[in-house]
Amino acid sequence: MAGVRAWEIMAGVAAGALVAWLALVGVLLVGKPRGGALPEALRLLPDLLRLVGRLAADGTLPSGVRGRLLLLGGYLAMPFDLIPDFVPVLGYADDAIVVAWTLRSVARRVGLPALRRHWPGSDDGFAALCRLLRLPTDGSPLLPAKRSWWVDGALLAGFIALTLALTNEAVLAIDVRVDDWCRAHRPELLYWLARGGNLLGQGTPLAVLALGLAVVLGWRRRSVRPLLPVLAAELLTGVTVLALKLGLHRAPPNNQNGVANPERLFSDPAGQSYPSGHLVVAIVWYGIIALLLAGILREQRRWALRVVPPVILFFTTVYLSFHWLTDSVAGLLLGLLLYRLLMRAPWDSLPLGRRLATSGWARPGLARQR
Repeated sequence: MAGVRAWEIMAGVAAGALVAWLALVGVLLVGKPRGGALPEALRLLPDLLRLVGRLAADGTLPSGVRGRLLLLGGYLAMPFDLIPDFVPVLGYADDAIVVAWTLRSVARRVGLPALRRHWPGSDDGFAALCRLLRLPTDGSPLLPAKRSWWVDGALLAGFIALTLALTNEAVLAIDVRVDDWCRAHRPELLYWLARGGNLLGQGTPLAVLALGLAVVLGWRRRSVRPLLPVLAAELLTGVTVLALKLGLHRAPPNNQNGVANPERLFSDPAGQSYPSGHLVVAIVWYGIIALLLAGILREQRRWALRVVPPVILFFTTVYLSFHWLTDSVAGLLLGLLLYRLLMRAPWDSLPLGRRLATSGWARPGLARQR
């Protein structure tokens, strides 16, 4: 890896950024408002921005909604546009499109009255907002948002692209340099803190915990349905992760088998470093546990349960040289994809056969699906 020059690394990073930017432009082109809605969105943009600020400051709204709005505020506060003004159609409209997307998602989550309560403009302006967001103005309820597949496709494409990129010397050099930095900055206190945090990603205890919660919940509600996502998660993660690890057999950074060039794919017949199983099982199992606890924990705590452990594990696995940086990135992409696939299943309405239906044990058993 010593022969890799800095400009080659920068070129690889720049190429990845260019691909991501082109993907963003494509998504905005596909999702931009149709017809005359785009000029209307530009006209309403000042009021839209004030509405975003008021909603984000409303402490009564769910934390997930407020977090989404704060991220939007950070995007809008950037001193440069991701889509330069000279790009046709989108050059002057990217902010309006992103705001409209976010507000439509927020409206489906918190309801139209919350938007009306914080709307800073006129009644005509709010009617225009409803037209822009394709929201009903006759008092009819909002239909639940359909889960889009484009996010799943993007996660899968990202995982495939990263796997292919690992054949590039520049990407491997980044892994090696990150691991070298971690080894050189590992005081004893931080090391043991990281070892403790890394215990959050132990798949077997998490699976046992989820199974125990499912059994208790199912017994209390006289339903076998809480067991379904647990069994599906065990099967899906086990088969997927094991197949990838055995097929790509990459050595971990600690290189206990002493193979040459451990950062490469196919470097160690016994290696199982790529992708990071810690990240995959953490994202999936903490998501399943949060689903089972939906009737007990408030949304903010369920959100923290789904997010905090994987974030900790992302850093500890790399810092402790258990995984290369790209192992953990791949685990993040794959874990999110598998979690989203599991959450798509209608666990409370899947047909389970006549015998369970007549016995009563096929009744809905999950308080709330996410």
